[in-house]
Amino acid sequence: ILAEVTLPDTAHHDATTFALHPALLDAALHANLFDERDSQDGAAGPRLPFAWSGVTVHATGATSLRVRVISHSADEATVTATDASGAPVISIRSLAARAVSAGQLAAAGSDDALLRPTWTERTEWSPAEAPVGHWAIVGGGDSGRVAQAFGGEAAVFPDLAELRAASGPVPDFVVLSCVDDDAVTDADGDGAADGDGLLDRMREATARVLATVQDWLSDPGLTDSRLVILTSGAEGPDAGAGTTVDLARAPMWGLVRSAQAEHPGARLLLLDWDGRASADPAVSTGRLLRAAASAEGPELALREGLLWEPRLVREQRGAVGDGSTAAARGWDPEGTVLITGGTGGLGAAVARHVVTRHGARRLLLVSRRGEDAPGAAELRQELVELGAETMIVACDVADRTALEKLLADIPAGRPLTAVIHTAGIADNGLIETQSAPRLDGVLRPKADAAWHLHELTKRQPLSAFVLFSSTAGLFVGAGQATYAASNVFLDALARHRRSQGLPGLSLAWGLWSETQGMAGELADADLERLRRMGMRPLPTDRALALLDSALEPGDAPVLVPVGLETAALSSPGGQVPALLRTLVRTPVRRTGSAPAAANALPLRLSGLSDADRQLLLLDLVRDNAAAVLGHGSGQHIDPERAFKDIGFDSLAAVDLRNLLNAATGLRLPATLVFDFPAPTVLAAHLAAELVPEASPGASLLSEIDRLESALLASPPGKDEHEAEFTEVAARLETLARTWRARRGAAPDADVRRDYESATDEELFAALDDEIGLP
Repeated sequence: ILAEVTLPDTAHHDATTFALHPALLDAALHANLFDERDSQDGAAGPRLPFAWSGVTVHATGATSLRVRVISHSADEATVTATDASGAPVISIRSLAARAVSAGQLAAAGSDDALLRPTWTERTEWSPAEAPVGHWAIVGGGDSGRVAQAFGGEAAVFPDLAELRAASGPVPDFVVLSCVDDDAVTDADGDGAADGDGLLDRMREATARVLATVQDWLSDPGLTDSRLVILTSGAEGPDAGAGTTVDLARAPMWGLVRSAQAEHPGARLLLLDWDGRASADPAVSTGRLLRAAASAEGPELALREGLLWEPRLVREQRGAVGDGSTAAARGWDPEGTVLITGGTGGLGAAVARHVVTRHGARRLLLVSRRGEDAPGAAELRQELVELGAETMIVACDVADRTALEKLLADIPAGRPLTAVIHTAGIADNGLIETQSAPRLDGVLRPKADAAWHLHELTKRQPLSAFVLFSSTAGLFVGAGQATYAASNVFLDALARHRRSQGLPGLSLAWGLWSETQGMAGELADADLERLRRMGMRPLPTDRALALLDSALEPGDAPVLVPVGLETAALSSPGGQVPALLRTLVRTPVRRTGSAPAAANALPLRLSGLSDADRQLLLLDLVRDNAAAVLGHGSGQHIDPERAFKDIGFDSLAAVDLRNLLNAATGLRLPATLVFDFPAPTVLAAHLAAELVPEASPGASLLSEIDRLESALLASPPGKDEHEAEFTEVAARLETLARTWRARRGAAPDADVRRDYESATDEELFAALDDEIGLP
């Protein structure tokens, strides 16, 4: 059987990242389904590829195939494929198939998207590998636990500003001490004498780390140094019942993870230390910490002198049967189920589900607007018709007093038996643009509300305490630093409740396909970014099935229900987040490492003419811009059109910067597409950076070219931006005079004579032009 298969245009930009694009291969294998015309009807189910032998990839990057399939039987075939010119692309000597039943397919997919965070020991690591270098501690007093552990081997500074102001060499490693030397623990082990105390300390600690990371990223003098954010109990392997969780400092892990995602070359490390010395008496505590702080990886944990790193693994849970009820899970169907954010998209879907699937008969749906929320009346009527007594109440759950009154009003005959906290808001923005007030605005509905729910219900016999967290706090939080921080608090709270013998489960959800709420606010570039990271939106029914699986009895306080496509991450050259490396098999066959390719680029460019160099780099810029925006090819990117006009926002700009950094080996700024606003201008800048010797003064001239392009791209004539254009003209004239003065050039004589002979009115008019007044 002969067939021709072709990738859609929108997938062409992915073709070069695979030996053979999986969609193209899949289409080729469907050419005849192994000629099952006579046997398929009697099969137990569809036949799927089962065993491969004699597979050879002759060429990569194909976007279309001419396929020839020779079936030897209903279960075996030989496959060969060529490109349009007849050159071989792939050959498969033998491909065996097996019938797969619908039940097997369902079972195979039932837990693929339910993951569990775990920690694995790094067995090849040794504290004997501790580097010497220059070390500094920021934020820890001379008498603090961290300073004492280093034993005078590191200079101590109150903050980063003091370190920068000090004389001496720039430290190779800077340890930001976030270890609580004066922890307060109440009788219940909550880590604070009262909730307000914990929330205040959480805000103070997280805002401090935010400010320090912002200062760090803005200082080019620290580019080659490593910032180690050191905590104790904020993250890491749990020791079981009685484990102390530092809830006040846990959110900073989410915030720093976001910064790491935005700035992959910034050398930021999250390290959690249990405060213990090495088991080897010959290894000092300072040496142990130095060895851990210099180890590779974005986040690590020290436990009893051993080094651990986080991973996500698949969680095996039993399938949910049709007869599953709330009672089967220990829920009392006659009790009250409280759902925060209950009138929102996710909250409403969960409310319907706990009624129809879990048999809940009394719901208390809480939101800021209550019955005034859009669709609230219709939702209540729907739930009543399903057999559930439903109360919709307006309450700010972040207000402890208001929540306490709400809980007190629950009838004694229908006691609270389950809490599901879905409420929350996001405030997207790069790490550089975040602030303490913005952090506070996101923490209140998510973290504060969860803490108040915990405090006010911890003595009630709850069957379930479920927190809706997000993968933004784990590995996809670029542009969501404050949201990531608030969600990591929820994860830590679930761990804390489990350590106290209380029910607690935090679900770090991936994106739902539900279009209401935050999911509906995502732009196409945001969705494309998630797709490149192997994330796909979960259909609502699939998400609710994962919720059922997560609610089955288990020991994990945190689970990650997410739609994950590992093929998008396992392509050659793909960047796999450290957290996913247990799940994603990175191929051994590669065309070359990214660093090697980046180092080879300047050499390749130096042998080209100026015109060819510009074309090559322009293609590089356009192809990567297309990848960021999800376009099929760089040919869809207008080389003269400004990035901001084709859909680039701040986060898309960072994505492009990161891709170009990987391709070129440069350290480009996050403001790249704003400094060089069009592909042609950016390509010229890359040429000047990569081959500066090609033309003396090329860097300055490229800047002039960039400025000229930006100016000429502005619309002619007067419009609402006329005042801005006037100011630009005045600044250009001032810059030209300043440049001549710095070069020792005399002012233009004609200009000087004009000023000497000018009238008062002409002088005032010239002054107005100089400072940009209308």
